[in-house]
Amino acid sequence: MRARQAAALAALVLPLAAGGFIVGRASRADGYELFRSVISVLANEGIDSLSADSLFRLASRGLVAAVDDPYAELFSPQDFARFSRNTLQNRYGGIGLRIIRMRGAVTVFRVIPGGPAGEAGVQRGDRIEAVNDSVATDWTTDRASNTLTGQPGTSVRVTFGRPRSGERYTVELTRRIITVQTVPFVATLEGGIGYIPLPRSFSDHSAGEVAEAAQRLSAAGARGLILDLRGNPGGSLEQAVALANVFLPQGQPVVRVRYRRQDDTLRGDRAPVVRSELPMVVLVDSASASASEIVAGALQDYDRAVLIGTTSFGKGLVQGAYNLPEGWVLRVTTGHWFTPSGRLIQRQRGDTLPGVVRPAFRSRAGRTVFGGGGITPDLFAYADTTASGDRALNRWLNERGGAIARQVLDDYLAELEPEATPTFMIAPAWRQEYVTRLRAAGLPVPDSLVAGGATFLDRLIDINLSNLALSDSATFVRNVPRDSQLARATALLRRAGTQTELFATLDRTNRQAQRTP
Repeated sequence: MRARQAAALAALVLPLAAGGFIVGRASRADGYELFRSVISVLANEGIDSLSADSLFRLASRGLVAAVDDPYAELFSPQDFARFSRNTLQNRYGGIGLRIIRMRGAVTVFRVIPGGPAGEAGVQRGDRIEAVNDSVATDWTTDRASNTLTGQPGTSVRVTFGRPRSGERYTVELTRRIITVQTVPFVATLEGGIGYIPLPRSFSDHSAGEVAEAAQRLSAAGARGLILDLRGNPGGSLEQAVALANVFLPQGQPVVRVRYRRQDDTLRGDRAPVVRSELPMVVLVDSASASASEIVAGALQDYDRAVLIGTTSFGKGLVQGAYNLPEGWVLRVTTGHWFTPSGRLIQRQRGDTLPGVVRPAFRSRAGRTVFGGGGITPDLFAYADTTASGDRALNRWLNERGGAIARQVLDDYLAELEPEATPTFMIAPAWRQEYVTRLRAAGLPVPDSLVAGGATFLDRLIDINLSNLALSDSATFVRNVPRDSQLARATALLRRAGTQTELFATLDRTNRQAQRTP
């Protein structure tokens, strides 16, 4: 790719030199003068060119994209506001709604407790028909979200429709900081095992939420804990350190940050919340990244938790955000993260090639832990595999019209929602009705694929209907029997009363697996 980019640049420069243009002067100057000259020619002489201001913006984005930094990014003021809202803080100025597009309209999917919309009586299923003086019936969810969010203290007028009753009402809502919980619920599983999910990005209150959840479960008599970091994309470095120290002895180094010209070690600054003998498992997978890898790596290095799942993503880079003129922000990599034992979290080129041996390190107790990018679990446990018939149907739908299939499903789920109790069962007629609607929408699914992918269709309806109609905890409970990784974690914890016993149980499990042909 970079070779093609270089060739393309050469092709642009050479004709100018051959034509005796102003390149003669620019070529004798430094790179900065060359850049200014190129912009000048394009802005003033190019027949279909853009303004100099637009060219500078495009060139700036191109420069950031060309450097050998996969996570470098140049944000416009609007882009950075969206990034901050969705990725960094889980806090934003808004009205407290989660929305989806369903049955031809932007529809309320969740009402966040304590937000302005909830206090005004907005309910799940209400449709957004107008915002201020603009009709919103054909808006996308992105447009609706960007319009409804804004500076805390400002107001927005929203007209909602309630399909079930036919009611239409307008409310004036004052935006305020909305805090989205990163621990959506806690649960006690069979055998008294406490479960803490952390599926969303680390925010400035994640460590506090995990600490509160762990204290609550421990006080209720939990005999073991599971911290679920599967799918967690990371976030705040400071919160990763604080979260690890919920479980680690005070003052232990959690992560080493190696910058270009200096080394810096972040340490814990508070006593642990959970007693050290309480056995603990951390679940990770290939989507666990960044801050979640810091937590998992530190707990593994200090023998505080057994890691179960698959090797994590391998994103161990420090990004600095630099404020630029006119509200633009440049995010660029400024350092690398290492676990306390010295493992580089960042996955390097070639780390996953066949035959590559991962370097071995030692935990505090002398256990072997592996480096080589990402965090390698102590016990590999893979998610349930999908049958070939299910994969074939899923592939066919995505290739022929994934967006259509999604919209048809959303519209049908809105009709099924009254049937969704915490113990609902998928009726075969639901599957057939979904297929009928797909065909009516222009997706003629072959009967052979429907027959081979029946399980896929049932699970597709089940999972999405649960997410739509039930609480996060009720949805989780429905899916526990299908979660093979969670099953491995609970099986280990039920056989161990302390962390020491948990590692002994893990050793026996691994030895048994090695003897099994």
